[in-house]
Amino acid sequence: MKESLNSSMSPGTAGETIPGSWYPGEEPDDIKPGSYPILFIHGINTTSATWNVDGNDIRETARAKGYRTAFINLSGTADMWSNGLLLAEKLKEISVSFQSEVVIVAHSKGGIDAQTAMVYHDASQFVKRVITLSTPHHGSQLADLAFSKWADWIADTLGSRSEAVFSLQTGYMKAYRKRTDDNMERGHSPFYTFGGTGWGSMGSELFWGGLYLRRFGPSDGAVTVKSSRLPYGEEVMVGDWTHKTIKLGDEIFPYIEKLVLEEVEELPVAISAESIEKELPVSVLHKGGVYTGVAAERFYVEDGVEELTVDWVSSSNDASYVLTDPDGRRHVRFVTAGDETGFFPNALHHSIIIPSPAKGRWVMEARNDSRESYLLNVIFSGGVNVGMDEIISVKVAESDSKEVKMTGIVDIEKQIHLSHFPSGKKAQPADLNPETLAGYGEGIHNITIDLEGTTAQGERFQRTVIRTVTVDEHGNVHE
Repeated sequence: MKESLNSSMSPGTAGETIPGSWYPGEEPDDIKPGSYPILFIHGINTTSATWNVDGNDIRETARAKGYRTAFINLSGTADMWSNGLLLAEKLKEISVSFQSEVVIVAHSKGGIDAQTAMVYHDASQFVKRVITLSTPHHGSQLADLAFSKWADWIADTLGSRSEAVFSLQTGYMKAYRKRTDDNMERGHSPFYTFGGTGWGSMGSELFWGGLYLRRFGPSDGAVTVKSSRLPYGEEVMVGDWTHKTIKLGDEIFPYIEKLVLEEVEELPVAISAESIEKELPVSVLHKGGVYTGVAAERFYVEDGVEELTVDWVSSSNDASYVLTDPDGRRHVRFVTAGDETGFFPNALHHSIIIPSPAKGRWVMEARNDSRESYLLNVIFSGGVNVGMDEIISVKVAESDSKEVKMTGIVDIEKQIHLSHFPSGKKAQPADLNPETLAGYGEGIHNITIDLEGTTAQGERFQRTVIRTVTVDEHGNVHE
């Protein structure tokens, strides 16, 4: 993993979005005794404006309560190594300007940028505490999806494959955590974490992300609660916040305020891990491509599927969509929404939910006179739910083994596709054991596994599993 990309940027003033520019908020009439200045750090695909738009009153709320503030612009598309180096330089400037350590409040990837600055560039000396708001400390499965085989067609259209998103793949972050957490023994500034469990209603900009992530546990539509945690950080609160509302002043500042004083005030009791960790029986199928005129994708629904969500992702709002069920009924009430996850910037989601879907073959059809790139996400609640361990350990020829019988599957075929970064194309593997993966050499390996099989009831099914692993310079596999 690289540690820096860009040279330092020049300082800026309010309103600028140049990476490295920072500016103080309006000075409060009376500074709260014993308080530290608060530095707000944004996440991916955004700027410091995130703290002052869409009804966010956090800047004015902090000022009214007597707290000094500062806001910085980092690159919304760079990885933590580039942003961490830049932030470390600016933290010194900001600390000198305030003649004080600062308390960092970081949203999303901003928390990882902050930790990189502190651990790898000695910036901890300028930081009293770090508060992370739904930071994907362990990555996000949405980043894995963005770099998967089926998202390849739409990636160039959306510009979704940035270095920021790349660095948030779960395999990449596994290696980052191993390397970084070992260095936390040096006694760096304490971390306090917040996580969210809300993702809005059908048609909201985080709803589809919440549906996609729920098989990994509760999330805020972009980051799971599990990923928002650090083993050595103190979890302050897990609330019914979305990835967007967790940074709003009226929502979060009452908790932040307790952490920006010389002595931390008594914190609320965090929700216990056991009460929210349940993963739901949800699985997915992905397809994708490019078309002009008409595109048709076919898939199967087996017995036991309680709900079906079909999500057609594109950058176009000009197409028409029809979903036809096995009985020939046409479903056309698609809801269109943008994307606030940060992992698919400028994407439009055209989604429909079908309760108690009919068994058999379904057809998703799109019509567009213009050229359209797309990613199709089919989300199954219930039905076949194949685990990754089963996929790795069970070969097609062993379809009568214990692991397969446990899933109710009598036959399964796998197609494995590996995308290697940065080493490009290599021969596809026959298996996914660690020895085989280590043999591909240092880098990130994004694995897309397409499954097709038959259930014990003789019904066809299809699923996709995506996984990322990192092979380090020593040949160790992090997954």
